[in-house]
Amino acid sequence: MTATLALSGFRPSRKRGGNMNNDGQNEYPIASGYAANIFSGDLVRINAGNVEVITTVTEVVQGVFMGCRYVANGEQKFSKYWPSGTSATDAVAMIADDSRAVFEVQADASVTAGDLHGSQNFAVTLGTGSTFTGQSGHGIAAATRTTGIAMCRPLDSVDEPGNDVANVNENAYLKLNVQLIQHTDNFLTAAVSAPATITAYLLG
Repeated sequence: MTATLALSGFRPSRKRGGNMNNDGQNEYPIASGYAANIFSGDLVRINAGNVEVITTVTEVVQGVFMGCRYVANGEQKFSKYWPSGTSATDAVAMIADDSRAVFEVQADASVTAGDLHGSQNFAVTLGTGSTFTGQSGHGIAAATRTTGIAMCRPLDSVDEPGNDVANVNENAYLKLNVQLIQHTDNFLTAAVSAPATITAYLLG
């Protein structure tokens, strides 16, 4: 039921357009000792060639973190999240990085039918994830709806029982299918030594 707020980040749903969706992911390095947790479903950026979790809503993202592997104390580890400060070698993040990918994500307040189908863009709420489940706390910041540039564009609501945008008893925290507008592939400039922001030139 989406009458309950339970932000859990971004989950791959489908691919926009006519191409086949293969839930494609690519590997990116994580710097040893990186001092922040990265949870499954978090939006991530590239900084100096390494994956980091975003810290502001104006950053350009590479995609969504889906887990990682690394070697610590000579042992191969596989994890749903990157534990802050881990000293490791061969640390690699799996990122859902297709700019045409669509993700399921929950809004932190009510969203209406007028917000869907490309009518509005939204920033994200950067909630804290769980070190128990490894799952993200990111979600859609419903109060940030705008026709200007923002992180996500809702395409429609997730088609599941209890998630009807037209039902006031079910749309308090609607689950949405969204596309990442502030994806790095949508920008002409590239960040070399620092995270890119939306002051970069958006593709026309």
